Amino acid sequence: MKNRIETLLVAFTFVSATFFIPLNVHATIYKGIDIYEYDNIQDWQQVKDSGVSVVIQKATQGLYHNDSLLNYRYPKITNAGLKIGYYHFANNSANPVAEAQHFLSRIQGLKMDTCLWLDIENQPNWTKQQAIDYTNKFISYVQSQGYKIGIYTGLSFYYEYLQGHVPNVPLWLASYGKQPQQYPNLVSWQYSESGSLSGVIGDVDLDYFNDSIFTGQAPQVTTAVQETNPVKIIQQQLNTVLYSSNLTIDGIQGNATTQQIRVFQQVCGLKIDGIWGQQCVNAIQQIYGKDLCGRPYIHRIPTRVIQYNMGISFDGIYGKGTASRVQAWQSGHGLNTDGLFGNKSWNKLFK
Repeated sequence: MKNRIETLLVAFTFVSATFFIPLNVHATIYKGIDIYEYDNIQDWQQVKDSGVSVVIQKATQGLYHNDSLLNYRYPKITNAGLKIGYYHFANNSANPVAEAQHFLSRIQGLKMDTCLWLDIENQPNWTKQQAIDYTNKFISYVQSQGYKIGIYTGLSFYYEYLQGHVPNVPLWLASYGKQPQQYPNLVSWQYSESGSLSGVIGDVDLDYFNDSIFTGQAPQVTTAVQETNPVKIIQQQLNTVLYSSNLTIDGIQGNATTQQIRVFQQVCGLKIDGIWGQQCVNAIQQIYGKDLCGRPYIHRIPTRVIQYNMGISFDGIYGKGTASRVQAWQSGHGLNTDGLFGNKSWNKLFK
């Protein structure tokens, strides 16, 4: 957000072990933007028509600052039929409760469709302990007043400062060019701070939100499905990522399974030997990571798998030809035809 005030290692030689199949959980995703007073929004209907359904508007910062456009934008956002939420930008004032009181007083009486948000970022004057203490006290106070609240922060700041030290609330991470590993089932994602959108002049922050922004509850981790036969796991994975694979999940490495391993190795640009070794494990982990693929996001192995499943040459280069073929595929599967291969496209491909 802005502040301008300033899989496992599987080897067929293992006789018995316990393995886990990556679950393909399908979170509902909502396209959104987050804005503050220096963003230039000209046409809210165009914003909505572009696919945006959620707007998170800055309300306050620190102890005294109020966003000058909050009250002006509020009726425009709600009249356009968009879901609205609000965030507070944290200053290290050493008085988080007073900042929380300032925040709540500013939004009192306003409709809110999402939980509230604490925006805490990697400012030079935060120590780790200060960030932890501030976050806990701010959230505790807001919750004591009957509100649900989540945390917005950067990916590295969360892992280096906050993870394991703050309440289990909805989490919204900023990461540009790299999809957070927990997205979409466990976190929402701000994927651009310089996005382009119809109805907006200049750059705007772009987001993908999950249901936790509405429930105000952190999503629960789903327990993986336990499987003790590594060959069954490999067969299921091959059937998932290759359209040509229709193996019987019998746990037996026969000729058909070996042949599909060879196809997988060829598609991924690996050594073709029919043996499921560490390179295959690494490749399947990359693919199940569901990284956003498309220009300028470079992920060669997932891109090769996409190209193979689109029925085109698989060279790992996501050029105009690949984007065009993906758009046609997205159109045929009821998806947004943006030519980027994100979470919804991966989920559809993996069905």
